[in-house]
Amino acid sequence: MKLKNHSPPISPSPAQQRDALRKGLGRALQWALSGRLDHGLLLEACLQDQRFDLQVESSRAEWLWQMIRAAGAMEPFRVPILHALHDLSDEHSGSHLCEMARLYAQAGDEAFRTRLYEIVEQKPFAHIPWLGEEEIMGLDGEQGFLFAARARGQLLAGRKWECDDDSLMNRAIERFGMERARGVLDEFPDEAINRFRENWQRGHNVPKGGGIQAHQDRMAAIPIEEALRAAEGADRRFWLRGWGRCAKETDLQIVLQRLCTEREPRVIVNLLNVFAARGLPNIDPRLIELCRHDDENVRQRAFGALQQNSHPLVREVAMTELHKGIREGGVVALFIKNYRQGDEHRILEAMELPEDECELHWLLMDVIKVLEKNREADCSRLGVICYALTPCETCRFDAARLLFNQQVAPEWLAEECQYDSGEDCRQLVHKAAGSTEAE
Repeated sequence: MKLKNHSPPISPSPAQQRDALRKGLGRALQWALSGRLDHGLLLEACLQDQRFDLQVESSRAEWLWQMIRAAGAMEPFRVPILHALHDLSDEHSGSHLCEMARLYAQAGDEAFRTRLYEIVEQKPFAHIPWLGEEEIMGLDGEQGFLFAARARGQLLAGRKWECDDDSLMNRAIERFGMERARGVLDEFPDEAINRFRENWQRGHNVPKGGGIQAHQDRMAAIPIEEALRAAEGADRRFWLRGWGRCAKETDLQIVLQRLCTEREPRVIVNLLNVFAARGLPNIDPRLIELCRHDDENVRQRAFGALQQNSHPLVREVAMTELHKGIREGGVVALFIKNYRQGDEHRILEAMELPEDECELHWLLMDVIKVLEKNREADCSRLGVICYALTPCETCRFDAARLLFNQQVAPEWLAEECQYDSGEDCRQLVHKAAGSTEAE
């Protein structure tokens, strides 16, 4: 792989600005504060949630709000954002737009506050019933909570209590405390609020069996015969991963023997799922051949099963694939438990970055895992590449942490992290500074 300079350019191109905004890189805020960020690109980021993984990456609203204020764009952006909030044609950006609305409302713009209450009442997306609830509670506290509870209670007149209904009460408890959250509901004899409270109390008082241990017990109780029948079924059986983690060694041996003789790709994939999170009882050369199978799903699962094992044959596979060039994370992952000094440089030379964003994410995530699990590895170059190129905020933090821990973070990166969209990344700089002062 040809090395590039990943530091922030002084005069960023539109493509570089869009990339930084999309990833949440601190350089975007730096450019905004120095008047070098294009307003049109900033508005684009405000109107659309550009996070790579909406489930794990933190909100960008506060981060973007800093740029809006730095650019003096509160008034110019007001109408487009309010229009998008009324339109809501992009459901994936709904939560993001509601957070932007909260910031405008906190600044005194009542049109945004009004629209948030309309969203909570109307629930424009049936599968996103929580939309706007957190925002009106943040704005108006108990009043916002009561309004959201009433809206939920009205829905409960025509349907049963659902697990998502718990989320509103959980957020209220987190914000106000258990006693106050219950007390607020008790103080208002409203029919819809009463319905919400009674349904919550009914579900809250029912003993619930479950948890991690209960799940493991259920998995362990499944006999080998049932697991094999499931693997032969028409559908993919992802639960076999959990079964494999709890299975007896003798049962794993039976699955492995079956793997070495099975010819149907669909069944092979299901059987390989057994070893997705559990080491193989032994490394059979016939299993290694599955890494060269014609079926892509079989190859991916085979690499996933092998990466759980430290073994000379697995390292041999890793080195063979390395010489072909690396474009998939599955190959890199083989080095996690089969690392030898200098492998990080071999990986760097062999890496070919895929154009597909998801494939790039998986590749760089596995590179980070190799560096994390093998602390003697030099992360100074691969760490910077992962930091700058991953589309994922969480992986960017992991890469930055590696660089700070080895004290090889470039000065520009340490400066940039202070402006990152993710709080964890911003805190790294303060922790590093505190550690240096202590020394």
